[in-house]
Amino acid sequence: MLPNKFELPLALVVKDSKIIYAYLILIFLFSMVGIFISSLMLLLQLLLVVLLIVMTVLIFKIQRVNKITRLKLSRDDKWQIETDNRQHFDAELQGECIVTYFLVWLNFTTCNSFGRKKVFHVLLLPDSVDADLFRQLRVRLRFLKKTSAEDELQAPESL
Repeated sequence: MLPNKFELPLALVVKDSKIIYAYLILIFLFSMVGIFISSLMLLLQLLLVVLLIVMTVLIFKIQRVNKITRLKLSRDDKWQIETDNRQHFDAELQGECIVTYFLVWLNFTTCNSFGRKKVFHVLLLPDSVDADLFRQLRVRLRFLKKTSAEDELQAPESL
């Protein structure tokens, strides 16, 4: 019997999303226009423009540090994360994850050799991963959520 392809290991290569960059650029432009349309003093407008530019540069720099480039999900639902500097982490899916047709938001925690926990947040959009793998991931996450909810409901009965 052929294995179900949703039970096979899943390896996602995460690329930069053009949708996010377009969204951030639009926010920047609308903020810039909003500053100059308002009836603030010229000095305050210049201060807000400088503050907006500094915040934008910092946001783009922060996005480049420890960026996740690969997600691996094994058959037994174990996650592994690879960052842009070729570090591999065994990760655990934590908290709420958002799974919709258009986006997937995942929260991971990892433990390093010193016992320190590190949190990774991943926003996956259709243009940041392969379409077929994105669909498989959405199905797996929905199935995982459904089985964990059933396990929680059955646990009190077994006591």
